Amino acid sequence: MDAPDPHRDDDRILIALDSCPSTQDVVREQALQGAPAGTVCTAEHQTAGRGRRGRTWTETPGTALMFSYLARPARPPAELGPLSLVVGISLAETLPLGPRLRWPNDLVLGDRKLGGILVELATPPDAAPFAVIGVGINANLTAEQLPPTDRLPATSLLVEGGAPVDRTALRERLLGALDRDLAAFDRDGFGAFAARWAALDQLAGRELELRLPDGVVAGRCGGADGDGRLLVGGRAYAAGEVERVLG
Repeated sequence: MDAPDPHRDDDRILIALDSCPSTQDVVREQALQGAPAGTVCTAEHQTAGRGRRGRTWTETPGTALMFSYLARPARPPAELGPLSLVVGISLAETLPLGPRLRWPNDLVLGDRKLGGILVELATPPDAAPFAVIGVGINANLTAEQLPPTDRLPATSLLVEGGAPVDRTALRERLLGALDRDLAAFDRDGFGAFAARWAALDQLAGRELELRLPDGVVAGRCGGADGDGRLLVGGRAYAAGEVERVLG
C-alpha cells in the first residue's frame, strides 16, 4: 500500500494513491485524526474494496473511478438515513449518460449497474459523528473487464458511451456536486431532495421483491418517503435488499 500523503488541492485535502486495500479505511483514519469535511482519498486500484452487506468491489487497475469522501453532517445520526440517497442524486445528476437510481445505493443505466455508493457512519466516543462516503464508478472498463455481480449485470461509461472519459475531470465535477448537495442536506434535510429523487427513481411503480432479515416482501414500489425509506406495498422499509424486479 502507498503511504498516505495528504496535500491540498485548492481548498480540499486530496490523498491520491496508486494502490491501497480500501480508500474507506484511509479516509476513516484521516477523520479520526481530525481531517476536515471534504477530505478525499482516491486510488487507481483497491486490493480489498468493499460494498454494502460485505460485498467486495473489484476492478481492473486504472479503469474505474473510485474515491472516498469525508462528510461531517450537521444533522443528528437519527436523520442520516437518507444520506446515501442524497449522494446518489448528486452523482446521477452529474455523471454523463443520465444514469438513474436503484434504492438505496446503485447507479444504473437501464437494468445494468454503473456504480455504487457505500456510506459508513461512525460515532466515536470522544468526537463528533462523521460519515465516510465511498463511490465506485465503472468508468473506462471494457466489456471484457466488467466484474461479475450477484444481482444486476455491470456496465461502464465506456461500454455505454463508446468513448473513454477523463476520470480526473469527472471526479472533480462529482466532488463539487457532493460539496454543494451535502451542504444543502445539512441545511434543508431530505425533503428538499424528494422531487429530485422521484425524477431519478428506477423502481417507482414497479413490482419487486425486497429481502429483509426475516424474509422477503413483494409488492408495488411507491418510491421513497420523506425519510428516504423504500415504500413497498404501502409500507415503508428503512433497510433491505431489492432482490428482484418483477415488472
